[in-house]
Amino acid sequence: MALRLVTSLLLDAESQLGPAFGLAMLRPWQRDAMRALLEGSGRVLVVAPTGGGKSLTYQLPATVLDGVTLVLSPLVALMEDQVHALCEKGIAATYIASTLPFAERKAREEGLARGEYKLVYVAPERLANAQFVEILRRVKPALIAVDEAHCISQWGHDFRPDYLRVGELLEDLKPERVLACTATATPEVRTEILKHLGFAKQKHDVVLRGFARPNLHLEALSVDGPREVLMRTRTALVQALADGGAAIVYCATRKKTEELADKLAGNKWRVAAYHAGLSAEERTKVSSAFAQKTVDVVVATNAFGMGIDRDDVRVVVHCQPPSSIEAYYQEVGRAGRDGREAYGLMMCSGADIALRRRLVELDSTPEQVARAWRLFRELLTFLDARTCRHDFVLRYFGDESETLGGWTQIHGCAHPHRLP
Repeated sequence: MALRLVTSLLLDAESQLGPAFGLAMLRPWQRDAMRALLEGSGRVLVVAPTGGGKSLTYQLPATVLDGVTLVLSPLVALMEDQVHALCEKGIAATYIASTLPFAERKAREEGLARGEYKLVYVAPERLANAQFVEILRRVKPALIAVDEAHCISQWGHDFRPDYLRVGELLEDLKPERVLACTATATPEVRTEILKHLGFAKQKHDVVLRGFARPNLHLEALSVDGPREVLMRTRTALVQALADGGAAIVYCATRKKTEELADKLAGNKWRVAAYHAGLSAEERTKVSSAFAQKTVDVVVATNAFGMGIDRDDVRVVVHCQPPSSIEAYYQEVGRAGRDGREAYGLMMCSGADIALRRRLVELDSTPEQVARAWRLFRELLTFLDARTCRHDFVLRYFGDESETLGGWTQIHGCAHPHRLP
């Protein structure tokens, strides 16, 4: 009898796919994740690339579970976007953050306590508030979803200490269902996520899918210096944006973003710089302009990208190599989310390697320095790869089902992928 009840939850969830989300069908890996969540272990780690549809794996179940789904997310802007989209679909959702006026925050917390919402988004920092945690104890969330779960790993590319509270919350509340998701997580990072969330001590499922991106063409080049970088960046933008769309150009330093943005602004594109040195108001202004398509090209450090929901990015250019393959694939994966042809161009010079070494040595301990340098050296191996670059990435993340013999053979993978 219990099995019949649980199975109906999966069927009920799929029945809401069209009415609530306007979608015709689930991807196979999305169904695998939901099946494990609703009728399997109830503890699921989903690793799928940026723009792949990870949020649906907890949003859709939330519509049919009794009670509220708590979503832990690192960025207020990301929470706002998700909540806005859900409310437009008629799904009761809200977010609670310290940026809200006190009265509004209190009203939303009271609404949570009364069961007025199906999904409530909060930042992990909120878990430090004892009164808020007490509300969660009384509410007993039906599902807790941990978004951007790689932030819990000290070996991830975007570690957030506040995420370490999540494991304590799960131990305290003991929810029936927990789903963690991330766009990029190496086997090492996945192991740490499972450990910190307490999954390793109990039955759990890991759904690793979708890293193959047949519409995304990758190129890596050695360059002589800033002049060649500027020339190749302009060429990439001219080719990729000939029929419209947007571009993201990544640089390693704040100074470089501003210099390059000034030079690119002399072309026909609407260009803006973005980095952590700008005020919160300035960063929000750039992000909003990019999302609303009043800016075509953003030249940025790695501070830009998380939570950006624009599907017509035609090219992502790395003027200098990022810190790791993991960081690279998350950033380049922001191109081509609409399924159309898109391109990634990464450039590297001898000076860039020396710069990265200096940045790496800013880490606080010898162990962190050694690991950061190892990750960057793995990226240099990717730069020099003579095999299919997609295959290299798939093997790096452990997505063996989609390597050569799978999609790369079907789609005629060339090596290396190059701009047309």
